[in-house]
Amino acid sequence: MMSPTTYIVFALTLTSAMISVIFFLAYKTLGEKPYALSWSVAFLAATCQWSINLMAPRFSSFEAYWLTASAFALVVVTLGLRGHCQRTDCQRLPQNLWPYAALVFGAIVWTTIFRPHTGLRTAIVPGIAAITLFMSAAMVLRHRDKPRPAEWAAAITMILFGLVQFTAAGVAMLQGADGIDAYRDLYMHFNFLTLPAGYTGMAMFVIFMLASDLSEEMKSIAVRDQLTGLFNRRGFGEQAAIAYASARRTGNAISVIMSDIDRFKEVNDEFGHAVGDSALCHFANLLMAGRRTEDILARMGGEEFLLVLPGADLAAAIKIADDLCVCVARTPMAAEGETLTITASFGVATISRKDTCLTNIVVRADKALYRSKRAGRNRVDLESSQKLRNPDGTLKPISA
Repeated sequence: MMSPTTYIVFALTLTSAMISVIFFLAYKTLGEKPYALSWSVAFLAATCQWSINLMAPRFSSFEAYWLTASAFALVVVTLGLRGHCQRTDCQRLPQNLWPYAALVFGAIVWTTIFRPHTGLRTAIVPGIAAITLFMSAAMVLRHRDKPRPAEWAAAITMILFGLVQFTAAGVAMLQGADGIDAYRDLYMHFNFLTLPAGYTGMAMFVIFMLASDLSEEMKSIAVRDQLTGLFNRRGFGEQAAIAYASARRTGNAISVIMSDIDRFKEVNDEFGHAVGDSALCHFANLLMAGRRTEDILARMGGEEFLLVLPGADLAAAIKIADDLCVCVARTPMAAEGETLTITASFGVATISRKDTCLTNIVVRADKALYRSKRAGRNRVDLESSQKLRNPDGTLKPISA
């Protein structure tokens, strides 16, 4: 009859294989994220590692078995850390971690063959695993200003599992150079009491983190324009409603700038839709560069863009629109080896006492945009119910 340890190792082998498949499916279905592939290969290596433990009696010597199992264990650890580096775009660690893994494996070879030391040989892998788990947790938590709940859960699990591995390394060291049986048994009992739960729990929470990434990505797709990355109509509606409610509550001004690219259809007809898409992205980038942190920018469809300016009165909104109009005209873009200059027209409107929602302001800004189009394009205008500018730049009511 097989020992309980054999059953545990067999279960870990099957679990690792299933988790490897899950990560590979995530890689294929979630946009081929490189970190999902790294984790898939890591758990495939873990499957090989546990299989080697099952086949230990078939190796020609203990040293051959130990070095083979340790090599696969280091592959697991290295790929696990690499996956977190790829997901968080970590710049603190080198891109190639394999030379460091080779150095660690050299230490295992040294303590296994050249200067045998049971405690050190046994402690190296769990010690390195603990260090990489702590580093991975730090990367997950530092990845964004406010980690998501799934990231907190994954990081906490990695920290706890890292503490377990660090303790296992300490217990392994107690065996000494020759291997004291009492401490060897203690190490085995501690490892197999804690390893299955920590190992599978960490994997499950990392999968949960991937699911959270997918959920956030789907939310972003729902509210973002896929070409320019700006808010779409839905995303704009959510953000703008909050800004308008805040302006009404506090009594602060709020203004809207509506704009679109002049003669955009001619750009598409002459240069093709690919250049047209580039023109839209070029224009969106200029608007992004010219906006304030609190401003809300959206692509409403086609070549039409909308900018909501919380806290900006009419004079401030006109100044921003003027600056954007000049910037667009003075910043050409490359198109099929040529330099293409585009211009844009802008309509400005600000909140009034009669307004009941932001849509009222948007409608006036849209009318102002068409006034600027009719007046010759490449300019800023206001809807007739609001103020207009004197030649010297001062503002006056249209009724004057």
